[in-house]
Amino acid sequence: MGRHTRLYGLQHLRFLAAFAVLAHHILEEASGSPLALVAPSAQRVGACGVDIFFVISGLVMWHTTGGFSSQTSAKEFFTRRLTRIMPSYWGCLAIVVALSCSGIAYRHVQIDAVGLIESVLLLPPTTSSGQIMGVAWTLVYELYFYLICTAALCLPWQRYRAALIVALLAGVPVVLNMVGATTQGQYYGNPLVIEFVCGIFLGAISARLPELSSRVRWLVLMTCVALFWWASIASPDETTSGLSPSFRWWTWGIPATLLVAAFVHTDDSGSRIGRALTVLGNASYVLYLTHGFWMNVFARAVKSGTFHSSLSLYLAAICVAALAVAFSAAVHLYLEKPLLARLESKRSRIRQTALT
Repeated sequence: MGRHTRLYGLQHLRFLAAFAVLAHHILEEASGSPLALVAPSAQRVGACGVDIFFVISGLVMWHTTGGFSSQTSAKEFFTRRLTRIMPSYWGCLAIVVALSCSGIAYRHVQIDAVGLIESVLLLPPTTSSGQIMGVAWTLVYELYFYLICTAALCLPWQRYRAALIVALLAGVPVVLNMVGATTQGQYYGNPLVIEFVCGIFLGAISARLPELSSRVRWLVLMTCVALFWWASIASPDETTSGLSPSFRWWTWGIPATLLVAAFVHTDDSGSRIGRALTVLGNASYVLYLTHGFWMNVFARAVKSGTFHSSLSLYLAAICVAALAVAFSAAVHLYLEKPLLARLESKRSRIRQTALT
């Protein structure tokens, strides 16, 4: 699969996944109002965006390493992935900590030394307060995926590296439980990691996947959306935060895998919508990290009784969602993108110096 294909198909899906999570959280906040009309099943369905992210992550890991090729440096791979996720995350984490400590916002967030260290290093939370940033729970798994892939790249058996990744994902939780690190073992043993394996599988067979027409892709998209909704309605859980992992990994994981497979071979149509989706896809990580700031503002408005009708409540929700998307695009274009380019340039200079 070429670089051109990866950019457009997966970037478009990344934005759709990030926006689904945004919609999920904004509907949850709106449910705090007595004017709310949306059922719990509709509030939680957007959480499936995380499952799409996990599948995409596995596929991207396959292709950025050339199928875990021996030509890919484990150190280079891990450094590049850390450079991609950590600066933006640490920046947002610092803002949340500052707002919480100052009392301006996030007063409910409990900050202690252990929780702060675990949040900074993206370690599984061992305290009841959990991660300081709620969305960071997915990044804990993302970093775990990177570590597993890095370990596989360090092993000599290139042909069996994908199988080694599966073995490590299954074996690490067992070992952690055996040595007494049960909290970490249970965290990493979450069946949601199967979705990452599904992404790797898609990467391995992507060259054999057919290039679907636009009409067929839309049909697959609508089918997967219907399956996401079915799972949300059929779930025995009453919580709006998502589905139980044992139910989620297959009821949302399978449609997520089918959706990613359908969009693997997607060319740039050259249309304004296509270009806009590409830009928003590039900004999807920032949207995922920063939409919580806008949720905090919206939640305050809901709790203060600002809205006097259901119409005003959901119109405000739409406006907040639009602001969150626009803000993330601006942050990506004028902060994140230049910062990543500077870090990449610095890393390249260091690498060249080491070679001379």
